[in-house]
Amino acid sequence: MGKPIRTDDISRLHYGYIVAPAGTPDAGQPVPVCGYVVRHPGGTLLFDTGISPFDDETRERYHPRIRSVEEALHGVGLTFGDIDVIANCHMHADHAGGNHLFPNVPVLVQKSELEAARGPDYTFPVYAYDYPGARLEIVEGEVQVAPGLRLIPTNGHSPGHQSLLVETDIGPLLLAGQAVNTASQFAAAAFAERLASGGLDQIGSYPDWMPRFSSLKVGRPVCA
Repeated sequence: MGKPIRTDDISRLHYGYIVAPAGTPDAGQPVPVCGYVVRHPGGTLLFDTGISPFDDETRERYHPRIRSVEEALHGVGLTFGDIDVIANCHMHADHAGGNHLFPNVPVLVQKSELEAARGPDYTFPVYAYDYPGARLEIVEGEVQVAPGLRLIPTNGHSPGHQSLLVETDIGPLLLAGQAVNTASQFAAAAFAERLASGGLDQIGSYPDWMPRFSSLKVGRPVCA
């Protein structure tokens, strides 16, 4: 493994927000949408590309307030041309909605996620994966993108959801996407897994992928 990535070389991008719709636990509350840039010695990776244009029905349901990808990148001193590779945590319209703005830039996507995205009412294909110059690189399972950068499946929110593990100068940092919605949810699941693996009475539940992150001693998740 190469030299750890400095946390100063990881930037959060703010893409605006959607409003949680009626019938959900946080109905009426704004839900921020974030992406991340990782400046790696081998190139710059963009993890999630923000919110796509919505049709009238979807707009009425989610009431989005969209910050453009261009503005978000400009806020951290970057332009479209600085991005060398993209990975989406999943292909819903609020995470892969700006892919079309990066023609010919590789997009790393789990095979199971792309299969789901090709189904009805999943995303807007013309923005996520079916656009001029789309360059999809299909992966299956855990894959090293570059030294210190590893995509790890974290299915649950979507069939092919993936998170990005970054080896940093302060230890492993997990860009968790929407595998969990908050760091506290991750902590509760990690605690449940530790109890279970230690043969103790389990409190709560945890996803199938949590033992992998326990083995990696991930203590710092950040969400999308």
